Amino acid sequence: MSRDLSYDGLRGWLLIIIACNHLFGSFVTQFTRTPLGFVSAAEGFVFLSGFVAYLVYSRLADNRTELRRKVWRRCLVIYGFHLSAILICFSLVLSLPLYVTHWSGFFNAANWFSNPIQSALSAILLLEHPGFHDILILYLVPMVFLPLTIVALKQGKLMYVVTASFFVWLLAQFVTAEFLAAPFSLVFNDIKLNVSHFDPFAWQIYFFMGVVLSYLKFDKGHTFTFTPAVRVLLLSGVGFFLLLKHSYPQLMRPYYGGHGSASLLYQLNLLLSVYLIMHLMRRFRWFFTLRYPVFIGQHALPVFAFHCIVIYFLLPWSHEYTTAHWYWDLLICASFVALLALPAKLDQSWRKFRRRDHHRVNIMSQS
Repeated sequence: MSRDLSYDGLRGWLLIIIACNHLFGSFVTQFTRTPLGFVSAAEGFVFLSGFVAYLVYSRLADNRTELRRKVWRRCLVIYGFHLSAILICFSLVLSLPLYVTHWSGFFNAANWFSNPIQSALSAILLLEHPGFHDILILYLVPMVFLPLTIVALKQGKLMYVVTASFFVWLLAQFVTAEFLAAPFSLVFNDIKLNVSHFDPFAWQIYFFMGVVLSYLKFDKGHTFTFTPAVRVLLLSGVGFFLLLKHSYPQLMRPYYGGHGSASLLYQLNLLLSVYLIMHLMRRFRWFFTLRYPVFIGQHALPVFAFHCIVIYFLLPWSHEYTTAHWYWDLLICASFVALLALPAKLDQSWRKFRRRDHHRVNIMSQS
């Protein structure tokens, strides 16, 4: 099966949107922050990760040992990028103490300046989530269970997968991080528990939504083509959420917390948004196969980790400009997006080196 570049392009666009949103400007974010209602590019990124993960790894379902090996190796790669980004970021601050005040407050990283050793150990255990260093965890946690999910789907146990994911989501609404606070303080007595607003055990439902829809599309041949009346109803749902957000946001205030816990309304908003984007990808494929977003999307892990590091040093001085004038916001966002090519290019070079090295080893072993 040839690689569908439109999925890489969509992931690239999501990374670009996330990068612009994290600059917190006053102009660009009017178009990029939750443009289709209340869900953001982060939900889309996690959903797409599950969708593509099933497409890539389900081919190994007949060899469960190889399936587990490759998926869990990918988990180690995600974990490595996540941890490296945190440790690199907070190692650099030792030479730039002027950032400490801003990082402690806005980036919620005070732990690193009270006890960096305990904070590092906590980060290794995935219990320390300074600002922006949390999205990869939302991808990593459900990825661990992907081999079991693929085997279950291949055996026709779709409802088991859906039920298990929903049950974990439901449990996450009641079992929160507060339950960890007491045991955490016994081990790490100099720092406070600092986990993300985004609950990975709630957000796993977005990942497995992607997995299930990928299964239905590629294994069951569903095209998600509906009658004109149903199509209008579904697309009108996107308009409804858009109108609700921009015209009557007070109606959604009781559910704002749903962004972190993946409330049912956010799930519905995401699914309707996915349906709209599916139509856009069919009609405007050229937009999702533009060279730069595809390039960025093909190297998503290093790009995201790099963006997390850079934003810590860029945001403190750029915020004054991005909130002052629209043209500064546009210029800084464009420059930041262009800078994302650096980690993508380095990763591309590294992959070429690894392939050449692997090819050389094969030749030597055959001679």
